[in-house]
Amino acid sequence: MNLMKNENAQNVETARGYSYVAPECDIFETDGEYKIVFDIPGVEKEDINIKVEKEVLTVTAECKKEPVEGYGCLKDEFDLSGYTRSFNLNNVVDTGKIEADYKNGTLELTLPKKEEQKTKEIKIKVS
Repeated sequence: MNLMKNENAQNVETARGYSYVAPECDIFETDGEYKIVFDIPGVEKEDINIKVEKEVLTVTAECKKEPVEGYGCLKDEFDLSGYTRSFNLNNVVDTGKIEADYKNGTLELTLPKKEEQKTKEIKIKVS
């Protein structure tokens, strides 16, 4: 798979004062599609943003830190604001058909290949 990580995306987010980390992911490939599985615990489905701009896929997920009701905070070490990861799609993915599913802290993206990228078998005629 020719999906390359875009290093600039995380640097831009960090410069804004947020504490983003690149989530771990696994990337799989079949003849017709790619599948990217991200581990992003601690976020709600509505706090995940997936966008494709200029052939770059960016996944951003915000972590919301809720105060413990009735208690004052004595120590505050959890500073994670969220996750962000970008990939260059290199014009091999049909971006209009990308699908996403989120369950139990795992985000699964299905990225169908463009027709010209799919593996084709050629039959050999015997003469």
